[in-house]
Amino acid sequence: MRRPAGPDWVESAPGRLRIRGGQSPAGRRTPSLVARRVTARRCTFETQVSFAPRTPDHLAGLTAYYNTRNWHYLYVTASDDGNPQLSALSCSAGHLVAHPVAVPLAAGHPVVLHAELDGPLLHFAYGAGGDRPRALPLELDATVLSDEHADEFHEGQLRVLGFTGAMLGLWVQDLDGAGVHADFAYAVYRVAEDGRP
Repeated sequence: MRRPAGPDWVESAPGRLRIRGGQSPAGRRTPSLVARRVTARRCTFETQVSFAPRTPDHLAGLTAYYNTRNWHYLYVTASDDGNPQLSALSCSAGHLVAHPVAVPLAAGHPVVLHAELDGPLLHFAYGAGGDRPRALPLELDATVLSDEHADEFHEGQLRVLGFTGAMLGLWVQDLDGAGVHADFAYAVYRVAEDGRP
């Protein structure tokens, strides 16, 4: 988004897509986002990420994204003491919400990240060490990802104004310019065949 994929920030090799960190989801110049448009109200998106964050300024994971002011983000980062952890952020009409999620992770091990869009709701899950993904205790508002609500007012203001359409994708942030990267083993998007993901 906003810049062509090139070897300066994204490269593919058998079994992985390596993405070098860029700006945050609110950034408008050099985001490191690889995403696809959502084509169904009920779908899933899953990836496996290998990432070695050194500080809380290093983040990598999956996003449900509409524009710089409306998105949800499930990511691996480092705690203040440098240990890897799973966290989640949302942004609705430019207002950031840090969710009370801080799942400790084993250093050096890949993590499976999973998103499920179910109409107006979004759920995140994660798995490590070959475990089946476990749901996080979050029920997120997926309507912020939709231009269907462009004419609705929320607390006196437009809730969403844009034209991009909802996307699901991979995002890597390097907020201190340390040159971090994440490797994604796969990214799978599935549309629900029977109305359910």
